[in-house]
Amino acid sequence: MFAPLSRAIPVLAVVTATASAQVTVPPDTITTVVDGDSLPHFGAVGGVMVDGLGYVYHANFRNTVWRFTPGVGVEPHADGLYGASGNAIGPHGELYQSSFTGNYVSRIARDGSATVIADSGVAGPVGIAVGDDGALFVCACNANAIVRIAPGGAVSTLASGPLFACPNGITRDDLGDLYVVNFSNTTVVRITPDGTASAFADIAGSGGNGHITFARNGFYVTKFRGHQVYRLERDGSSRVIAGTGTRGHTDGPALEAMLTQPNGIAWSAATRELWINELVSGNGVAGGAARSLLRRIRIVTVADVIAAAPPGPESVASAYRAYQAARPHDLVAGEAIAAAYAMFTPARAADALAIFELAANDHPDDANAQYHLGEAYRFTGQGEKAAAQFRRVLALQSGHSNAKARLAMVEGG
Repeated sequence: MFAPLSRAIPVLAVVTATASAQVTVPPDTITTVVDGDSLPHFGAVGGVMVDGLGYVYHANFRNTVWRFTPGVGVEPHADGLYGASGNAIGPHGELYQSSFTGNYVSRIARDGSATVIADSGVAGPVGIAVGDDGALFVCACNANAIVRIAPGGAVSTLASGPLFACPNGITRDDLGDLYVVNFSNTTVVRITPDGTASAFADIAGSGGNGHITFARNGFYVTKFRGHQVYRLERDGSSRVIAGTGTRGHTDGPALEAMLTQPNGIAWSAATRELWINELVSGNGVAGGAARSLLRRIRIVTVADVIAAAPPGPESVASAYRAYQAARPHDLVAGEAIAAAYAMFTPARAADALAIFELAANDHPDDANAQYHLGEAYRFTGQGEKAAAQFRRVLALQSGHSNAKARLAMVEGG
């Protein structure tokens, strides 16, 4: 939520972009951050998670969860586990951690101390998602089921059946549905809050899937045996966003880089990066020596391209259109809106308004995009346009309380 400005910002006429071809949209890039070759106990690969402070957690499918601190390094965070596999961050920064071999789930406090919260009814736990009420949804790979762990620790089966083939990764979207990827096939399963499971998508390619995370109005999925990372859209379509499909280890442009058995995956909204771990060598199940990597994939967003453009409404609009042309499936309204607010100063009000208008025009059914264009008109003293936008928001979403309040404000002068 953005605070209203104390006075209207004068704005110049908005110019439509015509020179998007002159703007270069750089590729996503992948970088190796931690190479376990120099850390004998870094282990194999379980889940990866990023918390609100930017710490990155790597579960090593052995005894330990490691924590990477940006700019500092990596160190053991929690020990004494039994096959540390999938994980999730809770609302207070706690880490929920599955122990695949021990068939239990633990809560790991910020200081690294672990408490078992469920040790029965979870056969081969892997991926974890956290519900609004504090319940956990856990992939029980060995039971081909998704179980629910209530805040008090009671375990019940949410969904099971032939759709599940060693469910491995799980995430929750912004509508409250769960999405599960299987380790033993390429199916992605959607589960509604009442426990109804249905096939959502099939991510073609060799081998089963690793883990899945929801970010940027879609999903990212690791293909463990296929040595790639995919972007999965809400309509079920998918495409490769990292890895050539040939096993190896090279950094650089994401589609030219080589990956080896990527497994865990997590999104860092603060840095616009995906974090993955990879099993480069060794056996990930039976113990013994293993070498794993922690890598990050820097996702180039429309905000990056807009921020790099010279000042001027035509320039920033050209940057927006260039990104849209080069990466139409990656154009997220919220990222364009954030970029517009970042430049919303008296000197660049026209630049910001150009982006607000483009985002609203390209996402006509997105109440959020329409609302923020209304706010931009309100901030720049264009009351009639602002009122029209807020009415449009209410036509899309009648219960939008902020739009109701803003409409009353501008209509009241």
